[in-house]
Amino acid sequence: MTEEILIDTNTLDADEWAAFEKTGLRQYVLWTHPETGASIALLDFAEGAGVPQKHTHASNQFMYCLQGEYEYIDSNIVLTPGKFYMNPKDHPHGPTIARKRSVLIEVYDGPHYYEMPDFQTEKTVGKIISRDTGK
Repeated sequence: MTEEILIDTNTLDADEWAAFEKTGLRQYVLWTHPETGASIALLDFAEGAGVPQKHTHASNQFMYCLQGEYEYIDSNIVLTPGKFYMNPKDHPHGPTIARKRSVLIEVYDGPHYYEMPDFQTEKTVGKIISRDTGK
């Protein structure tokens, strides 16, 4: 039987935010499925921060902008409050930049990566699976 959870995002524990030192991003994981690697997280990009390179994901990625102005530079897609973004599995995207401080909800329907990008660390990366074996 699954259990329901309720998180008050107004009272998040400051120590639970993971900092991405190379990108200026902070991440608060709200939920992760232990077997599939599916996850939901809050992302907080400082103005000028972003993901520095084009990359792909091992599952579908969904983003919903709560605050700010967050741009996918190569595709000229800009997320502003109320905008939803979907990036399909294996689709190259990025780099990105927060034109203004941006707070987003990010959802993956499976593992994040096939291999760890250099802008991630063991503390910040979600589940990784092998491209060859799927495990």
